[in-house]
Amino acid sequence: MTAARAWKGLGTAVLAVVMTSAVVACSSSGDAADVEATATTTGSLSISFAHAAEHAGVPRDLLVAIARVEDGLELPAQRLVIEEDSAVPAAGPLMLRRGRLDTLARAAFLSGKTEIELRQDADVALDAGALVLAELGARTGARANDLASWKTAIEEMSGYADDAHREDYAHRVFATLARGGMLEGRDGEKLSLGKHDLPPTLTLDVSSKLHTLAVSQFPGAQWIPTSCANKCDAGRGGAKVDYIVIHDTEGGWDASVATLQNDPGKSVQYIVGTDGKVAQFVTEDTTAWHAGNYYFNQRSVGIEHVGYSSKPYTEAEYAASAKLVDYLAKKYGVARDRAHIIGHEQIPNGTRIAQSASPCGTAPKSCEANLDFGGAGHHTDPGVWEWPTYMTRIGSAAKCNDVTNLWNCSYDKKKAFRCVAGKVVVDTCDGAGACEVKPIGQDDVCNVSTKPASTPPVTAAPGDPSASASGDPASDLPAEPGAPSTTTGANVSGADLSSDHAAATDAAGCSIASTHERGTTSRSFGSMLLVAAAVLAASRRRTTRAPRRKSRAELSRFGSCTAVRSRLPAP
Repeated sequence: MTAARAWKGLGTAVLAVVMTSAVVACSSSGDAADVEATATTTGSLSISFAHAAEHAGVPRDLLVAIARVEDGLELPAQRLVIEEDSAVPAAGPLMLRRGRLDTLARAAFLSGKTEIELRQDADVALDAGALVLAELGARTGARANDLASWKTAIEEMSGYADDAHREDYAHRVFATLARGGMLEGRDGEKLSLGKHDLPPTLTLDVSSKLHTLAVSQFPGAQWIPTSCANKCDAGRGGAKVDYIVIHDTEGGWDASVATLQNDPGKSVQYIVGTDGKVAQFVTEDTTAWHAGNYYFNQRSVGIEHVGYSSKPYTEAEYAASAKLVDYLAKKYGVARDRAHIIGHEQIPNGTRIAQSASPCGTAPKSCEANLDFGGAGHHTDPGVWEWPTYMTRIGSAAKCNDVTNLWNCSYDKKKAFRCVAGKVVVDTCDGAGACEVKPIGQDDVCNVSTKPASTPPVTAAPGDPSASASGDPASDLPAEPGAPSTTTGANVSGADLSSDHAAATDAAGCSIASTHERGTTSRSFGSMLLVAAAVLAASRRRTTRAPRRKSRAELSRFGSCTAVRSRLPAP
């Protein structure tokens, strides 16, 4: 009651929300899901799922679970600009696609909409996809009040051609239903998914079966059984592998894999997921149809990347892709430069220029706009691919027109790059503030840490306690928890505390790290820790002071290379 009186000025409803959030933050993952799932959301996405389920007569939670597995919940409501001939023409939260069952074509037929309309409007595609699921349910004997009875319909909906992947897909959907919880949706909306009691035989992880299908050539890659009928050709006609082509799929993992496994007229050797997972469809000595140019198909290995050309790719995806490219470059002797490791938008369009013409060598945006490139379909992927940092991962460098003369921050704000004297320079922004994005036309600022000059070790005279091995008696003392670092200049922050004290718990027994991750309810505990850390830091300033970090702009005055960068100009 004391707390209620203290907060009564803010209203009883606000207090209830705060208290509920605190319970969720300090619960186990299962308890949190129970509490969160009781919250009712009324956003546009929630309304769309309710409408689609009611209209088609299918379980609403089943639709939500499928969309979650497909990574389709955060798909924007409208996608007016789409590439008609993209590798994976996926549509809506259910990622309707051209799998063994062409759910995209079937949804268009049942809804009376065109496939383009479905790809442009997520809610229209959701309604249409629900109709496809309902049709499959009726055909396989599924019942509205029995989620387990939808197993066969879910496997059909997956579009996979092989039983192992179909079974794995259904098990992931059922596991999502069993977990329940609050799910992230578009525009920050939360969708509630209740926990469902399902037979363990439906929710167990069966992904281990996928690695028994065949042994891929790249270590650790998953094998996707794929027929070459009207999709690829055996052998390379005597041609040597000289290129590695980077693509993006414009869809999620399951939609991308099922489409590339089944859709006629297209194939690729490898695919990399946003989580770093790698899969192989056909052998490397197969001529896969991925570039829209047969001359380059015979002389290249294609790598699709799950994602969208307008959205940044993930660190895990870049890292896994770089390892794959490094493996291929070593194996086939592919030159590690941007004339041989290229994007789809650089492939000559054989309907306009010679198929054997050199890849586009201008800036990526220029290649995308040039109808002479992008293969026969004038593809513009991979879009926002970050060539400067990607090429450094394989021990090489991007070309200068991949960047500008101004410093630009990397997607994760950890690096900066620009062209200097005909070479691309990539710098690490490990100082406070990392890389700061500035207005277009100005250099972005890459903050770097400064380290004090090293001091030669002092040899102590026998029996002289005043000299330490490092020359600084204070530096040999154990550092106090949370004290500023004298070698990196790092200041105490909430992030530092959560990492240094990941196992600490508060008075209620909640993990500090977990409560910090789950929301703002742990801020009181974090604030207390910050105050304590500040006191410790102040007490140490008498003997130790961390050097202030300097920006690259400051360092340049003393002859150090400039690390201030600017954003890439708008296309």
